[in-house]
Amino acid sequence: MWSVHELIVAPATVRGSGARAVVRLSGDGLDRLLEGLFVATAGGFARHGQAPRLVMARLASRELTTEWGELPVEILHWPGPQGPTGGPLAEVQLPASAPLVDALVAVACRHGARLARGGEFSVRSFLAGRLDLLQAEAVLAVVEAKTPAELSAALDSMAGGVGHTLHSLREMLLDLTADIEATIDFADEHTPDAVPVADAAAWAALEARLVAAGQTLDAVAGRLASRDASAAGDLPRVVLVGPPNIGKSSLFNMLLGRDAALVADEAGTTRDWIAARLDADPTEPACLLVDVAGIVDGMTDDVAGGEGRPAARGPIELAAAERARAEIARADVVVACLDAAAAGETFLSSLPPATAPRIDVLTRCDLAPPSKVSRIASACATSSHSGTGIAKLKSVIFGVVASLPGGRSPATLRMQVGVAAAREAVAAACGAAESARSGGTRDEAIVAGLLHQAVSAIGDVTGVELGTDLIDRIFSRHCIGK
Repeated sequence: MWSVHELIVAPATVRGSGARAVVRLSGDGLDRLLEGLFVATAGGFARHGQAPRLVMARLASRELTTEWGELPVEILHWPGPQGPTGGPLAEVQLPASAPLVDALVAVACRHGARLARGGEFSVRSFLAGRLDLLQAEAVLAVVEAKTPAELSAALDSMAGGVGHTLHSLREMLLDLTADIEATIDFADEHTPDAVPVADAAAWAALEARLVAAGQTLDAVAGRLASRDASAAGDLPRVVLVGPPNIGKSSLFNMLLGRDAALVADEAGTTRDWIAARLDADPTEPACLLVDVAGIVDGMTDDVAGGEGRPAARGPIELAAAERARAEIARADVVVACLDAAAAGETFLSSLPPATAPRIDVLTRCDLAPPSKVSRIASACATSSHSGTGIAKLKSVIFGVVASLPGGRSPATLRMQVGVAAAREAVAAACGAAESARSGGTRDEAIVAGLLHQAVSAIGDVTGVELGTDLIDRIFSRHCIGK
């Protein structure tokens, strides 16, 4: 659990050559620590509630002056509570000497501070409302940027980027939800902003506001897509693997929403691997979905010849098995498929140990009794015929992809998934309002419920409604001193 009051210290600049280095300090007791380490040579340190200031100072602690003398430094001092972290904060600017920086941090720790954890300054800014989640994650993106385009996108996020737009949109949707719920709660009263259930003109006005919200979300989705276009050519590989003739290619098509793989009753229809982009959003790919040939006993050289027939061992089938093995080895995520109606647990145990995360899936659940479907509690139950479980499986895949280290930022994928969920909810609300305007069912409770979903999805993106575990995971990836 993060504490926002402990006194922390860390270098805020990388080690190496340069003109200046920065050491950052924050927390309760900062004023006392500053006065023990430094002497202000012009003016003085700010007091609580005063405006931040630049303080010209020199080293004063005997522990520092013995080695470094009365070295002049500059200190940017925010006394709180209006500072970047919501509390006292100081940034000491001094010559870029690694031993000097280490000495200052060590002395501060001996006088009551502790070394900050990765991202601890950023999380304090986030919890104080000075930084939204998108901007906080942009700090990490700036540190990890490898190209000018990546750096530009990260700096755009730090400056506000889509965050300002989503915050404003969330406030608008909250106001709209409140207006609608006022009608539900006070149906016998007239409030200035309530939506009269029998007033077609009011429903038309509501529809117009929802259309505008949808257009804003479309623009945000497009901006996210264009920002991350440079990474689209290096998508995580999610590989579907399983025994032959269990509906794996049908599942591949259902996940994509189109017929990309050939489907037939005969085993061995898939001889080579086939891949297509799986989109978290209509404008943005999340991963590369790969369908490989069915394999027997996990990793044997044989490709089955069908139910009740011996495995085929021709050169084409053996080549298909080899390709399947190669794709599994390359996988960032493995989706292990089993037929819900057949025993197949041995297939899971025969898969080779892998570093890639695995998602277990039961296919053709519409053809199996409930006892068969529930035999593997952790597996996603799906049916390509009825569509059961497809949306849940996609969500699980996107979640696992978002947790993958390196490559595209998990923050980017979470933004895309959250914005897509908000777009879907707003579009459904807009459809309900349009129906009501046209004389159909007028149920403001349905519209309010959909708007709650949209607000929640945007809150997940901006960090308004995140749990502490996810906050820990996000900010711990930041560098110390950020």
